[in-house]
Amino acid sequence: MSLTNITIIGGGACGISAFIELFLQLRIAKSHQKVSITIIEENKEVGKGLAFGTNQPGHILNTQADLMGIHFAEPQHFSDWLIEHDARIGNEVVDNQGENKAFTTRRLYGDYLKEQFEHYFELAKKERMAVEVIRATAIKVTKLKSGFNIHLSGNRKHSCDFLLLAPGTPVANNYPHLDKKKNYFGSPWPSSPILDKIPKNADVAILGSSLSAVDALMTLADNGYTGKITCYSPDGLMPRVQPEEQEMIECKFLTLKKLHEIQRNELRNPTVMEIFRLFMQEAEAYAGEKIDWDETKRTGKPADQLLKTDIEIAKNGGDALVNIPYSLRYASSEMWKWLDESEKLKFKKWLGAYWAVSRHCMPLVNAERVNDLFDTKQLRVVPELKEVVYDEKKKGFVLTCDEGRETVEKYVINATGPASSVKMMKSELMQNLAKGGLIEPEDAGGIKINTETMQVITGQKTYPNFYAVGHITNGLLLDVNAVWFNVKMIGNLSRHLISQIIGNPS
Repeated sequence: MSLTNITIIGGGACGISAFIELFLQLRIAKSHQKVSITIIEENKEVGKGLAFGTNQPGHILNTQADLMGIHFAEPQHFSDWLIEHDARIGNEVVDNQGENKAFTTRRLYGDYLKEQFEHYFELAKKERMAVEVIRATAIKVTKLKSGFNIHLSGNRKHSCDFLLLAPGTPVANNYPHLDKKKNYFGSPWPSSPILDKIPKNADVAILGSSLSAVDALMTLADNGYTGKITCYSPDGLMPRVQPEEQEMIECKFLTLKKLHEIQRNELRNPTVMEIFRLFMQEAEAYAGEKIDWDETKRTGKPADQLLKTDIEIAKNGGDALVNIPYSLRYASSEMWKWLDESEKLKFKKWLGAYWAVSRHCMPLVNAERVNDLFDTKQLRVVPELKEVVYDEKKKGFVLTCDEGRETVEKYVINATGPASSVKMMKSELMQNLAKGGLIEPEDAGGIKINTETMQVITGQKTYPNFYAVGHITNGLLLDVNAVWFNVKMIGNLSRHLISQIIGNPS
């Protein structure tokens, strides 16, 4: 009897979590010897992809440890693991909020992922389940009469019955004309090309000012770079700072209850403006006073001054504009689902940048290091970036900002963050899936899926044996760069996928 094969494309956090949960549930249902699981991973080590394969000590998780567990329904598993392995972790933990809520280096988290995967991979083999890792790059997928054929690097092919896309965070392809230019680095990760090719005393331009740009800054700072560093970005906004003791607020105005009242009273979904008004009520109730909302605007204000203020706010427990998004983390994705697509696009246009910098803050330890770079005049942030081109005559990159101001830079690191839309994803696999009609781009970003089961949707058709998880679902699900959220979605996905194979076990 041939085994039903489940193939997971991607051996990062999502892929590992899915593998473990699928194995556990199949084993508990005593169906594990009827199913095989294959993981396709292009890196040498499972769990050590772009984000978590780094060796830089300044590359720190921007989420506290008690939300980073890889196991379904156990978000605190990673913080428990840290306590259990206290003797071996040394300086890899930044105690920003107390032991359980500590921030750690990405490389330590990569060690945790690798260890969890290896343990359950060996356990699956011990339990006589057929499991394998294929170290290759998935390039293309074709639909078979039953299942899929995956085209791999090295002219190899692999067929499967069920397919799960978990390719991780997609690198942006927003400057394709620069890709093959000398001294252009398309991503801050891995850091080795940057360290190998940029002299320590060189001036460096970083495209972007978000968390990815902070990682690029930390790479340069960790390795003793002395040249001037300039972050160029459209809005000039840096992430806000994670409070030392962040307060979970019990929201009274911006709640699922309030939004559902709009649905049943108005027979429609809420609008962005209605949600923002509720947010304003919530913020003023938390602050205990009226807020001058014009003063909360951050665009156009110097990044160094904003950072100094944010550090002081973080040391005093945060403010309404940081603590409310943090407190909404378990409800925000459901709220997002209740917005019509046109309203999601309005949110991204009007409020997206502010949500991003307030919801996904940088750890205090990195904020203070960035502040030091500002104080020594080594770092500056330039807003309103319009264009980047390479000029052969000037033998450098010409960056055009507001009012046509041009600057020539010799070294450029693209740290603009992950791609939201499919067309901007620097992934041959994703582009081929779109061309082949196996995925359909969502206007708000990512691909169309069933948000309850994580099955892929194209047109009006839901693929019964095709699933996706992680950042590639960013348009329909809001918190896709949060491990705890993806793990929660993987729990739903796993139960649904297994029920497709063995039915609903009693």
